Amino acid sequence: MIGEPAEDRARARRDRIALRLFLGCAAALLGAYACADAAGVLPRELSVRWRSAHRGELDLDRRYAEFDPDLCLGIAVGDTRYRFNYATYHAIVTRPLFGVRHWVVPEEVRFEGDVFTVTALDPFALLNATGVETVSLPPTLRHTNGAEALACRELRTLTLRLPGGGARVFPQAKGFGEETLRRLAPQPSE
Repeated sequence: MIGEPAEDRARARRDRIALRLFLGCAAALLGAYACADAAGVLPRELSVRWRSAHRGELDLDRRYAEFDPDLCLGIAVGDTRYRFNYATYHAIVTRPLFGVRHWVVPEEVRFEGDVFTVTALDPFALLNATGVETVSLPPTLRHTNGAEALACRELRTLTLRLPGGGARVFPQAKGFGEETLRRLAPQPSE
């Protein structure tokens, strides 16, 4: 400090005072928060004490009252899960139910009084078909959305039922896809 100009000493003193004042205010604010939390006057969203006491609990009824697993997995009708398009009354196949070995997807699905035409596969429909050995798809199918590329290993045979009768068999889903659908299934006239 000896030999330092008076101005530098004054600036260093002001900086130490400002730092002590800042740290003192921060400590006072943290202490006030801790006291308010201990007294139970903070709302649940801000309370560390309340959250710590309920750390392992899940309030599913309150948090997930609007959560519907059918929206993610698809609505189960028969042995298949679907997502429904109410604008066009089309059904998208999302997956089979667990335990299905020979999966037959119908042409139409009836759900709550409405009739939906099965027109598409979800991209993961055949991947989610774990344990399924054979799949029979309807002639109304128009879109595969790349599902054939992700078929599960257990799938031995995929059959596309043709309009007017008959079927086209694809061993281990080889050769099945959007191009095949366009070639085999006549497109609806618009």
